[in-house]
Amino acid sequence: MFAVLAGEIGRADRQRSKVHRDSEIQAWHDLLASLEGTEWHRRTVCDAWDVADIAGHLIGQAEDVIKPWSFPRRFRKGKRVYPGVPRFDAHMMVQADEHRGTPPAELRALFDRTWGKATRAIARNPELIRRVTMNVEGLPMALGYVWDILLARDLWMHRDDVCQALGRPFDAGPYAEEVIAQVVYDVDTLPFWGERPAIVLELTGQGGGIYRLGRDEPVGRAAVDAVSYMRTLSGRDDSPVVSGDPVAVEAVATCRMPF
Repeated sequence: MFAVLAGEIGRADRQRSKVHRDSEIQAWHDLLASLEGTEWHRRTVCDAWDVADIAGHLIGQAEDVIKPWSFPRRFRKGKRVYPGVPRFDAHMMVQADEHRGTPPAELRALFDRTWGKATRAIARNPELIRRVTMNVEGLPMALGYVWDILLARDLWMHRDDVCQALGRPFDAGPYAEEVIAQVVYDVDTLPFWGERPAIVLELTGQGGGIYRLGRDEPVGRAAVDAVSYMRTLSGRDDSPVVSGDPVAVEAVATCRMPF
């Protein structure tokens, strides 16, 4: 099987991104409907959040799309309430804080309602608005990129967080390969791979594929489970099980990016 040049994957367009996002929204609807009793309060890997907190954060993400003024309000509040925390992390903590204590039935209904509105808002926002940029950890990102790529990615990764907290198997979904390919594309084209050597990356399991990272002739090959590696890239797991050539393994294991 030939390796795909990561830099030539290309960005998913609005229509395809909507398919990814809608699939994750439905998967979350089903997941929330299945939660019972104390499962809402199981701890996750996300900064002392429990399952309900992650749901609250995701509702906050949708609210920031629907009501653009809520983003700068939460951004300022995060700086004030969490002064020692990176600005975007603090912003997300405020999202979770503002929904903490909401009864489960209300959280379910609120998730469905806000994400339905957010999806409609994204669809009707003009290109001029989509080009507005925001600074995320020193990297300028257009709102269109955030809405099309990052929201689906966030929903997908947090769904795995919850499944791990509950001890349930994670179904990466029908579009996992496409969602993961967009991550690989970002790793290669945005300033995350950095000075690492060119390698062949084999992602195994759900959403897997074989990719060539870097511009030069590959110096080695590394293999790692696809979903596990998304956890590593996002800073959730600093000890990935990577096999292959030592130089390639080192390059893969040390790469991180905002998720």
